Amino acid sequence: MSKADKDLHARALKRFAEARDLWSAQHKQMREDLAFSNPSKAEQWDEEAKRLRKGRVMLTLDRTNQYIVQIVNDARKNKPGINTVPVDSRADVDVAKQIDGIIRHIEYRSRAPIAYDTAIDHAARCGVGWLRIVPEVIRSDTNEQEICIKRVHDPLSVTLLGGTEPDGSDATDAFVTTRLTADEFKRKYPKAGTQSWESDGQWFDDDDGVTVCEWRYVEETERNQIRIANDEGEEFTLGEDDYWDLAKKLGYQPQRVGEPFMATDRVVHWCMFNGAEVLERTTFPSRWLGIVPVLGFELWVDGKRQVCGATRRLMESQRAYNYERSALVEAIALQPKAPIMVPVASVAGHDDAWATLNKGQPAYLPYNHVDGDGNPVPAPSRLAPPAFPAAFAQAGQQALSDMEAAIGITRSGLGQPSSATSGLQERERKEESDTATFHFPDNLSRAIEFVGRVVVDMIPRIWDTKRQARLLGHDGQHSAVEIDPEGPAIQRRGKKIVSINPGVGTYDVRVVAGANYTTQRQEAAEGIAEILQAAPQMIPVLGPALIKLRDWPDAEKHARMMVAMAPPEVQAIVNEGEEEGPPEIPPQVRAQMQQMQEQMQQMSAMLDKAEEMAGELQALKADKSLEARKLEIDAEMKARELDIDAARAETERMSAEVAALRPVPAEVDDAVDLTQ
Repeated sequence: MSKADKDLHARALKRFAEARDLWSAQHKQMREDLAFSNPSKAEQWDEEAKRLRKGRVMLTLDRTNQYIVQIVNDARKNKPGINTVPVDSRADVDVAKQIDGIIRHIEYRSRAPIAYDTAIDHAARCGVGWLRIVPEVIRSDTNEQEICIKRVHDPLSVTLLGGTEPDGSDATDAFVTTRLTADEFKRKYPKAGTQSWESDGQWFDDDDGVTVCEWRYVEETERNQIRIANDEGEEFTLGEDDYWDLAKKLGYQPQRVGEPFMATDRVVHWCMFNGAEVLERTTFPSRWLGIVPVLGFELWVDGKRQVCGATRRLMESQRAYNYERSALVEAIALQPKAPIMVPVASVAGHDDAWATLNKGQPAYLPYNHVDGDGNPVPAPSRLAPPAFPAAFAQAGQQALSDMEAAIGITRSGLGQPSSATSGLQERERKEESDTATFHFPDNLSRAIEFVGRVVVDMIPRIWDTKRQARLLGHDGQHSAVEIDPEGPAIQRRGKKIVSINPGVGTYDVRVVAGANYTTQRQEAAEGIAEILQAAPQMIPVLGPALIKLRDWPDAEKHARMMVAMAPPEVQAIVNEGEEEGPPEIPPQVRAQMQQMQEQMQQMSAMLDKAEEMAGELQALKADKSLEARKLEIDAEMKARELDIDAARAETERMSAEVAALRPVPAEVDDAVDLTQ
């Protein structure tokens, strides 16, 4: 290992130790929250309670996860969408729309919804989840890369240093640890040394486990910048060295605009290390770390960030509920069953029948109403049943009410019957529950917004050579556009966009939370159907839109058929959104098309004449004296049939020539596999 790598490794270990110490108390609490809310095995009795109640009833009746699932699934129903917006004068609105399509394809390819769902689930359980943006090589021969949005399955594996922003945009260091077996480590890093494997149990343990850590850190440098203007009045910013090089080339100093100023360059470095050495190192293609937190509850105390999820808020009430229900079951179980009091003489000789009382359902039980001396014997009688411990049941219900108050989600928010007296009150209480936990999906929206900002920053850095980029529309339709890093911001052929340069201009990101495209389409179809039901005369206007919104086979084809029958004003509005109009027809093609139309008109006239002669021939068949005229007409019809066949052949030949000469608009082949 070189001296530079040794210094970097020592620095990495030091910064990691700082991050671990900073997050140690938080991670301890998060670990407890995850164990407490584990859906498969909730550990809701602490060790002291287990010791004191050893051998006694200890029920775990988990009510915590229903609140967590409610929060997470509400966020799943309304996924935020990333929208790109132009910022400066060089940015283009249409380029922003193309970048939107690229981002949607990146989300689709990397299955980003899984990352979003995992992050909000961790935020609801333990206070923080994570999103991770990485470049992945999809063609090793050309080092062609794709941007991916990945989930972090273990929220305890990530730590951040520096910064106070909720989306981590101002953080300076990020660490992501991964545990590998010795064999996995050797396969991944065959040249890594093993001399320090027993040095630190944190990095190497007795089971041959190896911890590797991904470290991303920011380095900032300052440089002097000078703003200049050319003869056309356009302004540019140059570095000091570039300014003097330009002045030397021009022979004079270009006109300055304002005073020189200092600009800060941010470079994000990436390295992978273990307890022994640096394993890999490179730069990360963004000015941000690309590790994004999704927070639950957040509060800063004494300069330290404190986070928690819904579990921490529900923990004490859940424990009280478990205790009260356990005490209730225990109290009932310890009480004797309601026995039957009988005189011994009354059941003498009927022992077998009475022995079946607790084993089955006998129709009757015989008894002796007199003893052996003929004296009357009292009939058997059952004692009163055990008293129900109502205090424990009431305390359990109070614990459930405490859980509702702690998190702000009422019974109606969980879909359970409540004391509401009308549907309106039920909806209002449901909205109140959503409002009480709205900060969870809102924090997810902030995180996704920053993910979009990182991706937009990475796109021109990753796609630095000319290539095709996949786009995904709101409706799920795929298309493609060429990325040209050397070209202008946007190039068109007619109205069709054929290439963009996302490196020209500055773009920012905003998110819009709402129903997904399928839900919006269904709602739009229902709304249009209601309008048409009230105003059937609007069918020629809104009918095509309604058909396109339906999930029918060939819905697009049926919609085009309705558009063809629609009024011209409607057709103009529909065709206004087309990317490209019909291609221009060359003069020679137009001439041949006109000649073909004339030929078809002649053929139509010949067919009409043949039909007229056929009718005359039918009339002559009844007249035997006109046999000669009949033969003459028959011969003429055969001749005309030959002319019609010749005209039809000529028309087909000209149609083929026109089809060959007709210009075909350049389209992007969606079937091309861009990964090959």
